[in-house]
Amino acid sequence: MNMNQDTSVSRGLRPIDVVAWVAVTLAAGAVGGFAAAPGEWYAALNKPNWNPPQWVFGPVWTTLYVMMGVAASLAWPGRHTRAGGVGFRLFGLQLVLNALWSWLFFHWHRPDLALADLVVLWVTILGTLIAFRRVRPLAGALLGPYLAWVTFAGLLNASIASRNPRGFPVERARQVTGVAAADCAPWDGAATSIYLSADADLERLPPPVPYLQLVIYQAGAQLPGLRVKLGGQEAGSGIAVRCQSSGECTTSSNGSIEFDASAPDGTLAGAYRLGFADGPISGTFRATWSRRAALCG
Repeated sequence: MNMNQDTSVSRGLRPIDVVAWVAVTLAAGAVGGFAAAPGEWYAALNKPNWNPPQWVFGPVWTTLYVMMGVAASLAWPGRHTRAGGVGFRLFGLQLVLNALWSWLFFHWHRPDLALADLVVLWVTILGTLIAFRRVRPLAGALLGPYLAWVTFAGLLNASIASRNPRGFPVERARQVTGVAAADCAPWDGAATSIYLSADADLERLPPPVPYLQLVIYQAGAQLPGLRVKLGGQEAGSGIAVRCQSSGECTTSSNGSIEFDASAPDGTLAGAYRLGFADGPISGTFRATWSRRAALCG
């Protein structure tokens, strides 16, 4: 037995402790969640192509908060030991740093300060893991996935901070309504075209100029929740075409499109960031499906 433990540490896990600590961790997550709506600013950021789709974060964080709460409930009987006392002070600190990160990144739009917060958070989680492990090994093990995810989050945060340095004017994304229609990929496979225009018309495709056409080499039913990197010649990639006046269209194979989860009304929504020769453009969109069919193959 660890010299820091006393006999109370070995008593069974009480359901009331589990419920209480899971509630505490979920409440801390909710505090950060108030600031964590990605919104237009996030959509306009230049993000790496390995940035996960937005729908991934909710389930992952919920699972990690529950595991944190169970870990704390396992270590709670040993709170009066030296390791337990240190562990719970660090546990409380990491909850504060966790919630603060969301406010720094999403609310105050400071990826640089959020990255500094994540570095301190990572060290604090590691200290908590070591302390909890001395009280009860399983309590420390349950924090392992949390530490791994924050490591990944730190790498992602660092990439975003370097791509969007402080002082660089991040273009505010403009929400545009549009029309989505079935189309064909270059190899005659299924594709989807999304026409974004101030004069969107379900019956007239393409719409009058100016308009932006996002061509994704994927069937429409597979797009919700998908992140598309432009420039490839395979399913799941695509191109963008911007037509600013009659007969003058430019094509981009540089950028990405992130689709939201399925909408109850069947519309297709998401955000894009594209690189054209005269500079980057970004925005959010919501497109209604056209009845136009496409015969491919």
